[in-house]
Amino acid sequence: MRKFSIDNFPSIGGVMCSKMIVEESYKPLFIFREKPTNENDSGWRIFSGFESDQYSENANNFGIYDPKTILKIDNSISELLLYKGVGTVWEREPNKDWYEVFDYPLEDDFMIENQLTENWKLSINNLFIKNKDEDGIMFTTNDKTLRLDIWNYDGKSKEEILKEKKEEISKRNAENKVLKKYLLDQGNRIKIGYHIKEYSQQKDIEYNLICGFCIVDNEVLNAFFYFDNESDLEWALNTWKMIDYL
Repeated sequence: MRKFSIDNFPSIGGVMCSKMIVEESYKPLFIFREKPTNENDSGWRIFSGFESDQYSENANNFGIYDPKTILKIDNSISELLLYKGVGTVWEREPNKDWYEVFDYPLEDDFMIENQLTENWKLSINNLFIKNKDEDGIMFTTNDKTLRLDIWNYDGKSKEEILKEKKEEISKRNAENKVLKKYLLDQGNRIKIGYHIKEYSQQKDIEYNLICGFCIVDNEVLNAFFYFDNESDLEWALNTWKMIDYL
């Protein structure tokens, strides 16, 4: 994984941090990433772990800072700030390693339904940030991304499209080893796809990619799931299965 020094740390937006850290020399022991409130907000919230409820309820005890300000105090959070996504929560004991926490409730953590077109709909966690992509729609938390676009195959039947996609996957396997193939029959929807790994030069890591094609009549919704962690395979498959057509 690519590392950055404090001086060339990329711009990720501001972080909200307890003044116990900035002004009283405490070290961060608890951080989490919420859905950003604006384009200049990274979503990161950083605590010393010693804030009382009364302290935390006073907005004057927190400030918005450039991440470099916090990294000069404690550089141990640099990779977390860069590579971990919205919805992740991290904790540590003093002078110990960071570990992920899975039972801390975040305000924006709930499922929502997105009507993609008149007929296509997607259920996905509200923590994902929705943006228009060059060819369609993108939902991302930074470490998990879903790209969607819809193609119309005029004059072709569902069976012909399915055969074409099977051939496409076979060719893909010759270029980049397919780890697993998928075929789901969901009544009016046939879903075919595959799982591969690719390499990110920006992050200097190998990441997972599931390419899923949802076929209804002569229309195909293309869903591309990018995720760093193997544990997010279940998220990708479940989200793909829930893509619906009315």
